[in-house]
Amino acid sequence: MKQNFELSVERDTDGKIIEVFFDDSHEMVTYADLIGLANDGFRLTNGTEFQQKVWLELPKIPTGTTITYQEMARRVGSPKAQQAVGQALARNPLPVILPCHRVTKKDGTLGGFMGKENAVNIKQEILDYEKGQTDLFSLL
Repeated sequence: MKQNFELSVERDTDGKIIEVFFDDSHEMVTYADLIGLANDGFRLTNGTEFQQKVWLELPKIPTGTTITYQEMARRVGSPKAQQAVGQALARNPLPVILPCHRVTKKDGTLGGFMGKENAVNIKQEILDYEKGQTDLFSLL
């Protein structure tokens, strides 16, 4: 399945990825370059303790699946903090590496992406891409 979105990254002086962008303005990369990147391949340079806790929980969501904001709040030990989870996800500097696109509203709709309602199409494209990859692997 073809990747229908552009990805680029910014690295720190040690070569670790510190930010991911959905454009071609930095070092170009592919989804495959980022997904499952080992923890030593990126560095979180900002965020509160709670935000980082949310971000580091994201890779535990299996590829091709989603959970709700409420479920994420429960997973990080703050079951009533769905809104705070949403705010943390909106500030995620490493989308795809820390797959915030896998978190949706309780009613199954996508919610925002990267803190922008108009970026939901990117969220859908990534989910569709992952679903296609998961379907492809199930055929092998």
